[in-house]
Parts: sequence; structure tokens; C-alpha cells
Amino acid sequence: MTRVRLRAAVAVGALLAVSACAGIPSSGPVTKVADDGGLGESTVRYSPARPAAGASPQQIVRGYLDAMLAYPASSGTATAFLTPAGAKRWSPSASVRVYSSATISGPTLVAGEDGETTDKTRNPVDVSARLFEDARLDQQGHYTRRASPLVLSYRLERVDSEWRIANPQVGLLISQKYFDDYYRPFNLYNFDRPGRRLVPDPVHLVVGDQLATGLVTNLARGPAVSIADVARTYVPPLDVLRPSVPVSDDGVADVSFSADFSVLSESVQDHLSAQIVWTLRQVRGITSVRLAGDATVLSNNGGTTQDIGSWGGYGPSISRGRAYAISDDHVVQIDDDAVQRLSGAWGSDARGAVAIGVSDDGVAGVLAGRNLVRITNRKGTNARTFAGSRLLTPQWDGDGNVWVVDNQGSGTRVRLVTGNRIRTLTIGGLAGLDVTTFALSPDGSRYAVTARGAAGSSIEVGAVRRDAKDRILGLGGPSEVYTPAPSPRSVSWSSGTELSYLAESQSGRQVYTTAIDGSSTTGGLSRGGVLLPDVGAGALALGSGDAANRYATDARNRLWFLAPGGSWRLLSGIRATGLTYGR
Repeated sequence: MTRVRLRAAVAVGALLAVSACAGIPSSGPVTKVADDGGLGESTVRYSPARPAAGASPQQIVRGYLDAMLAYPASSGTATAFLTPAGAKRWSPSASVRVYSSATISGPTLVAGEDGETTDKTRNPVDVSARLFEDARLDQQGHYTRRASPLVLSYRLERVDSEWRIANPQVGLLISQKYFDDYYRPFNLYNFDRPGRRLVPDPVHLVVGDQLATGLVTNLARGPAVSIADVARTYVPPLDVLRPSVPVSDDGVADVSFSADFSVLSESVQDHLSAQIVWTLRQVRGITSVRLAGDATVLSNNGGTTQDIGSWGGYGPSISRGRAYAISDDHVVQIDDDAVQRLSGAWGSDARGAVAIGVSDDGVAGVLAGRNLVRITNRKGTNARTFAGSRLLTPQWDGDGNVWVVDNQGSGTRVRLVTGNRIRTLTIGGLAGLDVTTFALSPDGSRYAVTARGAAGSSIEVGAVRRDAKDRILGLGGPSEVYTPAPSPRSVSWSSGTELSYLAESQSGRQVYTTAIDGSSTTGGLSRGGVLLPDVGAGALALGSGDAANRYATDARNRLWFLAPGGSWRLLSGIRATGLTYGR
């Protein structure tokens, strides 16, 4: 029998528990071990000290903050700093607050011979913790940037002559150092409303033995409130999920529910399986999933397990994309560093087009003056022309629709071309923005724009709204994505939850990549990016995934190319405008 290693034997209620060191711990054993997940996390494990006898109120609060920095994650030591009533009230799994500095202040008590406060008469006392809060995670791990001061007032009471905290805050407090060391971004996979597409929902969880349990538990909590009107789940609720997801030595994750799967339709069983498998494929070492109900094991191949690479049909298209551009009034196709004219009429005569969108389904070109868009099949025939004003680059989606975005003077308008029909979509707050670029996510569930405003340009992201029959209803309201890089422009999706774009730096315009929740930005000068020469880059085009090529045009309409693992280099002999990425 296969020996099972319980990698997730932590109670469901403590899944988001704890975090780690704000620096080198001053107490408790520190042990270096092997990399636990291959996710680049710190290898330092830390067991914080319990309350010392005779500790002052300030020392108790400092010890309490330190105890929440345990790794592997555990709230057991932290509760030792609380009164019995406080420990019962504390809900460490409710949320996580990330801070970068902490100052403890409280009353001055009489000092004993050892220099520590030993006043036994004052009860209770108040101690303040002044923190700078960088971010907050909700119960599922969704990240929200805060960047604001936070003051917590702790009431300490005597318990058997020792000070203990009576009013713990809701959730956990962890240092930014711990967050950087032990938390990593993952996706919870729900479906869109029609149940056709898996939609990634980014969260941040502690890596290590609890990861599989944490992912499935948070998936079972259902879609977040922010996406509840555009997403759905087929996963049974949390109250019927077994409390852990053990992973065997040969990589089988055992996910069990106390629910009767036999009453589910085949379609629902498939959707449930896809959500679980896609969510767990992010855990290194898992090779397959055993998904069981009360008396039923779900399978897609007649066996008792499902391969971790299955259910790919519910994800975004994996077909290889390529860059396109306009050169000498011809549409050209760019494969790696090879440039050739597009076959068909567009490759012979682009009719003065200034922007193009290209797909297996056809070509859409914005003509000179940006007041007409011409849409054809791939050969350049069966033409349809639609009028607009200040038209942006058209976007094809995976269903063969063309998204046409323009500005009527009173605001942004988004229309959808299906066959010979064009209709205007309801877009809510997006209508009030001065949009300069528009991009659809690889799975078609989200959009991203860059927009001009009084304070400069910004990146905004929102949801594509569909009904149960997969009819596109419109666009959800936009939310600004935080990025430290100024003046973003030419935004593209580099994955289902990350955006790449051009922004200013001390070495000219560079390529940056930002998570849609604003939790991280890479690229530029010192953040792991490959520097683009200071050539006044104007447009960026790239595919999704780590192995995708990147292209940029500069102020002289020259074309630059970056292969994975390489450096930017100029493709000589070509001048290009209207740079875009398509299929």
C-alpha cells in the first residue's frame, strides 16, 4: 500500500494562518531545510517563543506579533499570549494584514531589580501597536494594496499574575518580509457564467505542506464577491469538504467530499473535476488527483485518478500566436525574427490601414483617419465596413467576434461585430474614461485598458459579462491596477492574471509586467527585466506565457525582438506601424 504523507493536516479554519520573520528572529529555533515547493520560497523555518514569565505588557505584545510569524504556519503559540476569552474570540483565518514597520508603546510601569516592569497592581493596561500596513488579504487570499498607517490598541489583563491580551485583532498580522518569503500567488479556478471557460482568480497563500489543502479549501468557499456576478462554481461548499488534502509519495492528491456525486449530471461532474484539477496543477509534485464523493470516485479515463494535465479544453487556447504589423502598406506576419507578407489581399494592399487586428478568423483594419474599420476573412474577401471615431486597434476574441473600441467625444464606446451585425455594449464606468489601448485576456473573461487622466495615464481592468447562453452582455466596471511604473501605455495580457506594458524609467521607456491585483511589478531597471534600448518605444506586442516572444516598435518605426532568455535586438530592414499580436 502506498504510504501517504499528510501534507495538509491542518484544520480548515487555520488555513491562512501565520507568516514569518521580519528579520532574523531573536528567540526560538531557526532551522534551514530543503526547498519545500520549488516556488522560490525561503528555506528558513521558525518556531517562536512562548510568553516569558514576568514579561511586561509591551513584551507580550511584541511576542504576540512575533508568534504570528511562525513557519510552518501555526497559530498555536500566538494564542498563548491571549487571555482564555481572547483566544476563543480570535479568528486568525479571517484575514491577513501585511505591515512593513511596527512600533510598540504603552504605559510606563515600575521596574523591578532585573529592569523589567513588575508592577502587579495595574490591571488592565493598554498598549498601542503602530504599524504601516502595506496590504491586506481576505479570507481566500485576495490581495488589496493599502499603504497606510494602522494603529491597534491592545487591552492587557492579568491571568495568573501574567499579562495577556484580551482583545486580539481580527485575522493575522505578518511582516512584509514574511509575505515575500512564504506567500506566493496562485489561482483559484472558477467558471464563467455559461460554464465554458475556466477563469483564474488570483490569491496569495502560504507555500509548503498546507498548500494543496489551502487551494481546495479556498476554492470551496466559492467565487469572491468581486466576481460573483460573472463567475460560477461546480465545487460543493466548504462544509462538505474533508478537512485536508493529503498528497501521497507518488504525487496523488486525495480530495474528498461528504457529498453524493452520483446524483450530479455528467456535465457537472466534468466541470467539478476541471476546477479541482486546474487549481491543484499549481502544486509542484502532484501528478494526479483522486476526487471522491460519499460513495463515488470521479474519473475522466475509467480509472480512480485524474491526470493533473487533463481538462485542457476548458482553459485558454494553446495555439501559437504571432505578431503582425503594417509595413509599406502591407500587413506582415512576424514569426520569431522572420518577417513576411500576410497571404491574401491584406499582404498585397493594406488600403492605408493604421491599425490591425488579426486572427485565424480574419483581419480587421482601421483605415487612415481612424474613422472606418474594415473587416474581412483571412483572404481579405467578404469585406464589411463600420464607421467610428478615433478607433483603437480592433480585437478578435476566441469566438470570432471583433471588438471595436472608439471615442465619440463624450466618452468611450465598445461595440461587438458578429458576422454582419454590430451592436453597442453596456460598459458602465468604462464609458467615462479616455481609453488609449484595449486588450482582451487570453480566456476572454477580462479586459484591460490604458486611459488618460488629469494625473497621467493608468491601467484599468474589468470583467466581460456573459449570460448563461454565452451571449456577451457588456463589460463590468473598471478597477485601477496599481503599478509603480509611471505613464503606462500599450497594455497586453502576458497571462490570464498579468499585464505587460510600456512605462517610463530612468533609462527610457521599458517593459513592465504587473499582476492584475497590483501585488507585484517586474521589469524596468532593477526588477528582473531585460532592458530595452532607450529608443522611445511606442508599441508593445507579446503572447501569453513565459516562453512567448516580445516585440516593440520605436520612435523611428523600427522593429525590436526579444526571444525568451535573450536580449532585445533590432530586426534590420523593416519599418513597422500598427504592431499587434494575434493568431
